[in-house]
Amino acid sequence: MESTSEKSSFELSFKTLSKEINDMLISIEKNPVETGNFQNILQKINQLQELLNDSKTYLPAYNMKKNSDEIKELTKCYEQLHEKLQPKKKFTFGKQPTTSAVKAKVEDKFEPIKESKVFKADCGFKNRSNENHLILEEDETFMKDVALDELINCIVLICGTPSTVRATSLTMVNVYVCAKTSIYIENCKECTFICGSQQLRIHDTVDTKFYMYVTSSAIMENSKKLQFAPISFNTSLILKKAFEMADFDLSKNNWKIVNDFDWLSSDPSPNWCEIPEQERKQPYEDNMLLYLFPKLLNKEGTIFSFP
Repeated sequence: MESTSEKSSFELSFKTLSKEINDMLISIEKNPVETGNFQNILQKINQLQELLNDSKTYLPAYNMKKNSDEIKELTKCYEQLHEKLQPKKKFTFGKQPTTSAVKAKVEDKFEPIKESKVFKADCGFKNRSNENHLILEEDETFMKDVALDELINCIVLICGTPSTVRATSLTMVNVYVCAKTSIYIENCKECTFICGSQQLRIHDTVDTKFYMYVTSSAIMENSKKLQFAPISFNTSLILKKAFEMADFDLSKNNWKIVNDFDWLSSDPSPNWCEIPEQERKQPYEDNMLLYLFPKLLNKEGTIFSFP
């Protein structure tokens, strides 16, 4: 009886909030001067996702998939309307490292990712290989949308708190990032993400590890051989600062909640697993610290705390 009552309460809350979001989108479309409501709509979509995540213990898999698809459709409508009424500025690359240890490369113009026409990025990296210092600094990423596309054997550090991050077609790449809202990962393999966000979406990705923090849950689709563990700040001082900026509650990490939309059984999904504690080897970011913050090192090489 308790699960039936919870399900009924969820359905009413979900339907009410979904209708509210839809009405707000219609209102903005009819009256474009109300574009200031875009941030409110995004917050309500996040609330809707959290509501769905909290219902996982009693909601059937079919209903989870159905309601998740509805959230995807609302998100798509939001992004399309946002792009129509408030188009992004032209994409610009992040700063290139200029030390002798890193070879400068000629920057090509960024081409939007074909698979995601709605998403328009403010900054990021595309078509790079064998680079250990692909870095975006705080002033470049604050509340921006970041895209990483077609990177091979690289280390990427995104400082500060971008709004969203989209990583597409990465191979053997380590990514350090803390996004204020969502991280979307597609067509990646043999990568490691040291990341934090409200939402994490994973599509068409294989043999990839996640040391993560998430306030809602991770959602995966058409992916396999994924491994998850909680993020550790013992090896990630730069991200620790970003987490403080994002005001995340580190005591509420839902890294164990992974929804696999290709596995609707109540049995554990064969497509992902937790990384055993003895095998957790989160990559260090020491080389990034040395590159970005040489003044934080004293003569003995000890890293001072952030100001």
